[in-house]
Amino acid sequence: MGITSVDPAALRAAALRMDTAADIVLGILRAHLADLRFDAVAAGRDYGAAGAAVREVLDRLVADVTQWAVAARETGAALRVGADRYGDAESRAVAALR
Repeated sequence: MGITSVDPAALRAAALRMDTAADIVLGILRAHLADLRFDAVAAGRDYGAAGAAVREVLDRLVADVTQWAVAARETGAALRVGADRYGDAESRAVAALR
């Protein structure tokens, strides 16, 4: 069995980066994709089916990217919990050695 080392500060920094990435992605969605109004009507009479298809793809894209952002935030939260638990365990181990 080898030695395992955990850097709680690095885990917290990684968690912050995950949160930041999620915020950036969600900001882009809100600013650029969520307000796109493209559908069969916007495409015009001759391109209604294509317009509806574009709308469907955009809706799926927004849903998938939103799901990714939620997962990124959950990952950040899990990293923070892991860092906290490791810090608590380390503190208990140090106290036990005293």
